[in-house]
Amino acid sequence: MEYQVTMPFKGVSADDRRTDRRNRLVVAAFEIAGTEGAGALGVGRVCLAAGLTKRYFYESFASLAELQSAVVDHAITVMSERVDPFSPSGPGGPPHAWLGAFVGALVDDGCLARVLLAETHGGALSPFRHQIIDVAIAGMAPPGSDPQADLRARLVAYAQLGTLTELCLAWHRGQLAMERAMLVDVLADLFVRLDGARSASAAMSHH
Repeated sequence: MEYQVTMPFKGVSADDRRTDRRNRLVVAAFEIAGTEGAGALGVGRVCLAAGLTKRYFYESFASLAELQSAVVDHAITVMSERVDPFSPSGPGGPPHAWLGAFVGALVDDGCLARVLLAETHGGALSPFRHQIIDVAIAGMAPPGSDPQADLRARLVAYAQLGTLTELCLAWHRGQLAMERAMLVDVLADLFVRLDGARSASAAMSHH
């Protein structure tokens, strides 16, 4: 049986050290996926970047796929920290500030843009795209609604997420000749139109 250290070391508990090692592996993998592509991820490559041995990789992850899933979760957390403070305060609230923060995060952080938009869109992380979709749909659904049960809200959320993804990808690839501010305005207008379509459809269903 392998002996596992459980006593504190320099005042840091064993659990905290394991958490720190896991975080180092995830951050290293996120940076590799964001700069070289998720296809470059490998146990040895990630451990080298994190400054850890393979032993510590398998302490946190049973497989490379588990690490890939954790990388996507990490990207979602990074984006949420950037945009959540700018979420519209109420139903139908203007989305400009939120979209500005969203586009700004993608412009400022190349790793984040590649992981969220490219690698999960058609790259090696695409099997985990559902993690992004589930979070986005929950965040975009109207207050008080159940996005899992409300098909209309879910359809509109898919449309909003698709709009964000396609336009931001095209913009990053240089296929849309516009400034960031104009991109935000276009996205905000499309969001309002989609919300309007949802509201109009909901009103008709009550007649």
